[in-house]
Amino acid sequence: MYCYTGKDDFITGIRKALTIHYGDKPVGLGGVFQIVNGTARLHIMSEFCDYPLETMDKINNWLQFFHMKAPLICLSAMVSYDAGEFGIRLEHTHCFSHHGEGGHYHYDTTPEEVEYLGYFNLAKQVFQYDQPPKST
Repeated sequence: MYCYTGKDDFITGIRKALTIHYGDKPVGLGGVFQIVNGTARLHIMSEFCDYPLETMDKINNWLQFFHMKAPLICLSAMVSYDAGEFGIRLEHTHCFSHHGEGGHYHYDTTPEEVEYLGYFNLAKQVFQYDQPPKST
C-alpha cells in the first residue's frame, strides 16, 4: 500500500516518481484505478469545433469541464520519459462510472477526502503506428 500526498494529480505523481527513479530510461505503465471517494475534474468534448484549435486557450474554451463524483473507474496509460524521439503523450486517462459520469481525467478537486485504488502493469514494448507530424 502506498500513500501519496502532494500537489500533482494521481497519475502525474506516479509518472514523476518513475522519472526520478529511472531517469531518462523510459518506463511505461498501464492500468486501472478507481476514485473511491471525492470528486475529480474531468472534461468531455463538444461536437465538432467550427474553428481551428490552434492554442491551448482555444482548446480549453471548446472543452466542457465538470466536477464528477466518485466512484469513478479510470483507465490510464503513462510513460515516464520521452526524449522527443516518439512524440508520445506522457499520460492519458479516461474515467467512467455506473452513475452516468465520466470523461478525460485532469485531477481531483477534493484533496482532503479523495481516495484512489489502482492496479498497474509494466509495458514490455511501445508500438507507434503513425509518427506525429514534426513541428516547423
